[in-house]
Amino acid sequence: MINRSLLIVDDEPYVVDSIKRRLREEDYTIYSANSGEAGFEILRSHDIGVALSDLMMPGMDGVEFLQQVQEEKPDVIRMLLTGHGTLQSAMDAVNGSHVFAYLTKPCAADQLKRTLSKAFEHFNLVMENKRLQQLSKKQNLNLKSINKNLDNLVHQRTLQLEEAVREGIVMLALAAEAKDDDTGEHVHRIRKTTQKICLELGMSAEQAEGIGFFSMMHDVGKINIPDNILKKPGSLTSEEWAIMQTHTIAGERIMGTKSFYRIAREIARSHHERWAGNGYPDRLEGRQIPLPARIVTVVDIFDALTHERPYKSAWPIDEALTEMKSLSGKTFDPEILDVFFDIMR
Repeated sequence: MINRSLLIVDDEPYVVDSIKRRLREEDYTIYSANSGEAGFEILRSHDIGVALSDLMMPGMDGVEFLQQVQEEKPDVIRMLLTGHGTLQSAMDAVNGSHVFAYLTKPCAADQLKRTLSKAFEHFNLVMENKRLQQLSKKQNLNLKSINKNLDNLVHQRTLQLEEAVREGIVMLALAAEAKDDDTGEHVHRIRKTTQKICLELGMSAEQAEGIGFFSMMHDVGKINIPDNILKKPGSLTSEEWAIMQTHTIAGERIMGTKSFYRIAREIARSHHERWAGNGYPDRLEGRQIPLPARIVTVVDIFDALTHERPYKSAWPIDEALTEMKSLSGKTFDPEILDVFFDIMR
């Protein structure tokens, strides 16, 4: 079931009424409260997907309310609304309460609708991924109880389990991409081109398909990066850049320790390493960098150059290829880059 239940907490009734008017044509079920305490009563008795709270309120303020929401119902998407906050207060709220978005009063209708749409999309993707993971665990338990002599039945259930796991991986990748990619097409483009390069390098169809599939998880660690950093239109500060770089370690950690996800972990951790040894997080160089990560580095940078990002416009393809050619043996594995150019030609 798709969740469309929104909780608005603000001690100023006219603000709540204004938001409701702007959303009257949207398919939301809207609940409202004039204090954090009243908001909790609604939160406990209803299946809320997104909680939007004012920052400055008497008694329990918005940051404290959202922190308690995180503790009691961590899956609820938390958003902050204020006309009094500074940039620093917004950053404190985002970093301390893992707030999904920060809106300033008065908020334009289009911005409000767009931000809420992405918040509910993110919530429903995460909940669907959890459902699939629970289904996978349930199916795994069921498999253990099946008579080992029933080979056909075991095979059938195994295929179902594998499909559920693959769906869960895709949903997790899309949940991460939903924070900075409206369509989620980035991960599909990465998968397609990565698979082509693997085949051109002489890998089997099975190997190419596996590396292509796990390439979709290269930026899954970005789910841990605050939006004020991930979506910043300008250059990052040294402190922000240090936080951004942690997505590689976070991605490796998210993929667990099972051998099945080994390639996914290699890609998540090492796709920002550079052939010359000046990448991160481990400053690996040359063939020290795992092959799947070297492949994804080429594909990911090309896709980033040729598509719009919050901090840049899309480059023309010819300019992107020229720039990448100049970085052969510096950023990129020369052999992989040559294969990539062959594919592009």
